[in-house]
Amino acid sequence: MTRQFYFTNPESFDPREFLTSPKLAGRWEDSRLFIGLILTKLARGQADDSGMVRLRAGYLRNVMHNRDSKAVVDALLERGAVWRTAYKKGEKPFGYRLSDRFIGDRHVRLPITDAKLIRRLEAFHANADRDRKARMKPIHFALERQQHRLRIHGDEAREIIAGLPPKSNPFDVQGVLVADIEQRDFHCNVGRYGRLANNITSLKREIRSALHIDGQPLQSVDIACCQPALIGKIVRDGTGAGRHGAGKADRGEQGRGAKASIYDAQSSGPTEGDLERYCSAVQAGTFYELMVAELSDYGISRQFKKRFLADGISSRDQFKKRFLADVIAKKKANRQGAEYPSDVEDCFRVTFPTVYGFIRDFNGDGWHHENLIRELQRQESAFVIEIVAAELVAQYPLLFIISLHDAIYSTARHIPKVVRAFKSAFAENDFSMSLKIATG
Repeated sequence: MTRQFYFTNPESFDPREFLTSPKLAGRWEDSRLFIGLILTKLARGQADDSGMVRLRAGYLRNVMHNRDSKAVVDALLERGAVWRTAYKKGEKPFGYRLSDRFIGDRHVRLPITDAKLIRRLEAFHANADRDRKARMKPIHFALERQQHRLRIHGDEAREIIAGLPPKSNPFDVQGVLVADIEQRDFHCNVGRYGRLANNITSLKREIRSALHIDGQPLQSVDIACCQPALIGKIVRDGTGAGRHGAGKADRGEQGRGAKASIYDAQSSGPTEGDLERYCSAVQAGTFYELMVAELSDYGISRQFKKRFLADGISSRDQFKKRFLADVIAKKKANRQGAEYPSDVEDCFRVTFPTVYGFIRDFNGDGWHHENLIRELQRQESAFVIEIVAAELVAQYPLLFIISLHDAIYSTARHIPKVVRAFKSAFAENDFSMSLKIATG
């Protein structure tokens, strides 16, 4: 069966508005392809921290019309259809972002009709598929096959999307993901650090309630405080210390700047048994709540309190985001080694100095801020996919499961099997963690 190729574009995008020269009049489909690449990659979470989608010039030349690809991109840039980052030789390829004029658009899908473009896409996808499969293990292929059973109640999903804040669905990225599942356009890819990306990776939690298998809604089992718990296991087992770090460098105090920490007077804080207390909190799944309470007890700044300590679940979620940015993956503020101040970091340093010191060492005092988060992604994927999911596939070959980072989804009837597989893996690794069961 011949694969159908199509463009995914903002509804109001019209190539005629941007490709105005006679030379480019026949390159409308190339412009739709370029815009569609940006939108699809954005929807699938393939953008950098600043929201820019990286596209290699060589890829664009090979898929778009070789001679005119640059002229098409330049026309879209000059007339404001897209933005582009500045180029730095030898670093990342150009990053692109759709213009804000399209941010509220719904997406549309249009069939590709240019026969030459279709042939180039077929050749590219054939090569990419070979590379993709070379990175996959048997468990990944098994999960890929299972994913094709996934369905979604499209109208219900779009109703949920309509009720989300606009910032949750820029350029209708969630609508793109829903349509992918509806139209059986499945993808499954293993990243550089072991994470498996699939059709639910970037789907909002609220929308997952519309997923189903043969009409049965899905439930999930996931590890509470997974990444903090994995840090505790690494520190306890001594499996990561010093492997990537570039030196202690005074545990990150160098380059903090003139601003005094509100915790400096307590810098000799609770050190005895802090690793044991840390492991106890992360294994019980109460780490984030504990740290929110610690921040409140220590007397945090008014600005932080206003932003992150609102009543309810948002305080935990907001702290979780800041802990990732300010502790697990904190990077230098500039090339001179300065660091931005953080109440979250300071409180964690005082409360759990052993773990904080390990994180700073592992990340080379912030010069290699990505080291630990990459290692955690490797370990999380190895545990959830290669141990837990692999055991489920071996025992129940026909059981539907789909993974989402530290979680596994299945139908309610089979959730006890998933829980048992997690607990068996905890016992095998001699490190228990807390599980959460949720619908959708």
